[in-house]
Amino acid sequence: MEYFVYHFQVFLLILIRMNSMFVIAPFFSSGIIPFRLKAILSFLITLIIFPVVASKGYDISGNSGIFFLMILREVAIGLYIGFLLSIVFAAFQLAGQYFAVQIGFGINEVLDPLSQISVPLIGQMKNLIALLVLLAMNGHHLMIEAIYHSYELVPFFDIGRMSSGKLVQYMMYSFSGMFVIALKIALPVVGTIFLISVSLGVLAKAAPQMNIMMMGFPFKIMVAFGVLLISSPLIIRVMHVSLERTFGFITKMMQHWPG
Repeated sequence: MEYFVYHFQVFLLILIRMNSMFVIAPFFSSGIIPFRLKAILSFLITLIIFPVVASKGYDISGNSGIFFLMILREVAIGLYIGFLLSIVFAAFQLAGQYFAVQIGFGINEVLDPLSQISVPLIGQMKNLIALLVLLAMNGHHLMIEAIYHSYELVPFFDIGRMSSGKLVQYMMYSFSGMFVIALKIALPVVGTIFLISVSLGVLAKAAPQMNIMMMGFPFKIMVAFGVLLISSPLIIRVMHVSLERTFGFITKMMQHWPG
C-alpha cells in the first residue's frame, strides 16, 4: 500500500492513458458495454501495468503546471491509439457506402451501436464483420499491449524530443490509407455494378421502348450480393491485413512522438 501511495502520480498517468484509449477505440468505446464495466476493466489493467512501469524509474516534477501538461499528453497518446483504429473502421464503413450507393441502398440507414451514428445498412454489416475480425485476431488484447509498449517508446517522463515532422507525415498516410482500404474492399462490387450499368445503358439505347434501367434494378441488387458473397474471403483478408498494419503503424508513429 505504501508503494502505491508513493507512486500514485505514475498510477494516475497510466490510468489516464488507458481511459483515453477506451473512449475512442473500437469495441471498447461501444455503448453496449456499461460505463462501470469499462471503468473497472481500465482500473484492473492499469493495476497490472503500474508496477512494471514504475519499476523502470521516473522523474516527475512537483510543478503542478508541468504535471498538467503531462496529463494532456497522456490523453493525447491514448486518444491517438484509439483514433488510428477508428480510422480503419471508418474505411470499412466507407466501403459499405460505396457499395450501397451503387445498388440504391444509400437511403437505407441504421443506427450503429458502436459509433452512435446512422450508417448505411451495408456499411453496418461490414463494420460488424470487421469487429469480428478484430476479436478473432485478438485485437482487443493488442490494443492493451499497445498501451503497455507505448511506455517503452513514449514514457511520461520523457520531455526531450520535440520533432514532430514524421508524426504529421504518418498522420497524412493514415487518412489517405483510409480511402485506399475502402476502395480495395468495394472495388469488386463497384466494378461489377459499373459494367452492368454500362451494359444496361447500351440495351436501353438499342430498345428505347423498354424501361430496361428499371427492370435491371433488381438484377443489379442480385448480382451485387452474389459478388459480395463470392468476394467475402478476400474482404475478410483485406480487413485482417489492414488491422495488422495499423498496429504496426502505431509503433512507428510512437517512435516520432514529440516530447
